[in-house]
Amino acid sequence: MGKNEKFLILEGIFANFYFILTQGVIFTSLAIYFGLNEVLLGVAASFPMIFQLFQIITPSIIEKFKHRKRLLMFFNSFKLTWIVVIISLLAGKTSAIILIVVLAITQAFSSFAGNTWSSLVSDVIPTEKRGKYFGFRSMVISFSTLIVFYLYSYIIDNVSAPVNYIYVISITVIATFLGILALIPVDDPPLRTIGTLSELKEVFSEKNFMKLSIANMYWNFILLLTAPFFSYHQLKNLHIPLTFISYATIAMTLISMLFYFVWGRLSDKLGNKTIMVLGISFVSITPFIWILMNEQHWPYGLVFDAVISGIGWAAVNISMLIFPMEAAKRISPMYFAVYGFFGGLGGLIGSFSGGYLASFFNKFDFYVANYHIFGLQIYFLIEGFLRILAIPIFASVKTKKYVSPRIFVFNMLNILARRPTQRIYENARISDVYTLKKVATKQKRIQRWW
Repeated sequence: MGKNEKFLILEGIFANFYFILTQGVIFTSLAIYFGLNEVLLGVAASFPMIFQLFQIITPSIIEKFKHRKRLLMFFNSFKLTWIVVIISLLAGKTSAIILIVVLAITQAFSSFAGNTWSSLVSDVIPTEKRGKYFGFRSMVISFSTLIVFYLYSYIIDNVSAPVNYIYVISITVIATFLGILALIPVDDPPLRTIGTLSELKEVFSEKNFMKLSIANMYWNFILLLTAPFFSYHQLKNLHIPLTFISYATIAMTLISMLFYFVWGRLSDKLGNKTIMVLGISFVSITPFIWILMNEQHWPYGLVFDAVISGIGWAAVNISMLIFPMEAAKRISPMYFAVYGFFGGLGGLIGSFSGGYLASFFNKFDFYVANYHIFGLQIYFLIEGFLRILAIPIFASVKTKKYVSPRIFVFNMLNILARRPTQRIYENARISDVYTLKKVATKQKRIQRWW
């Protein structure tokens, strides 16, 4: 592994501190302390999506600035404004507006940083090793999530407020600074293509890439409908201690670490669309599991959710990184900008809609044969069905390499059973058979991953 790969992993580990603070149950705990309700929590969750819309102008900024690494370091430096929240906690002021403004500023520049990072990494990491590298990188970062999330949860549960939040945010600020320093040794190659606004017409004319962008818009829409409210339900309705939630997160992270490696290697062989479809199939199951999340059965819900989420989200996260690179005709910042723009648009609509819908559903709770059901659990069931609908949308996108999940699963089962594969080909589409044979003739078949 070269210098660039090593330092990009190190940068990802330090950047993960900020992600853990501003996403999921840690931020929800902080938001509740600052007095945010369901609607305001939905607004806060919309910030990453709002500012993704401005990614459309990032290619022009990259073109004028040219030095992508320096630009990335500049954008990331705005995360240090969380110092303002530390000061407000020290002063005893927990106004929701302070938290929302700081989050908005940092998420705005994080969005710009995301497009710049994608553009830089696409030139630094060779195409033939992206799946393997991002799988390994995600696995290492997942291990850091395991440690950092447990640390943050332990501090919040065992140190009295507001000192607990001061500690957590201070650690995040220090890690952010170290992440900026970690970028210094990374190469900053010249732009291969310049992402000017004039490229917009070209990108919009590519029907296949636009199909992927629309799929990304739908996916972010349905995710942000409910994303902030899973942890909100655990903390506000069920009052589950953060430490218990961290145990489930640790289990999910360990499973993800294993499957980042598996999915990453498979993506290089089978294509990211196959991994994406399989991943969505898994994560579509998890909202249905949340019917167990009431006062009596939440431990079972935590266990099942951790296992299935660990497997599924590992696949989705890897594919979301590489899918746009496979669907685009060439690597250009404008492709990432358009992809991010549509994702942000969908997430923005989902976030604002989700806050009001969650507030509506959270008013209800009832019993079915002495089984307590909260309104948010019904909301999560709806989310599960919406995720299932995303599968044919992503499957319709054409990529350079693809083995249908049906063929992949049948082959895996036959390999495990040591049975011949002729019957698979009898029922397969001609294109699926050709693709599978093409993969099989290049290297050994998928037995090598088991």
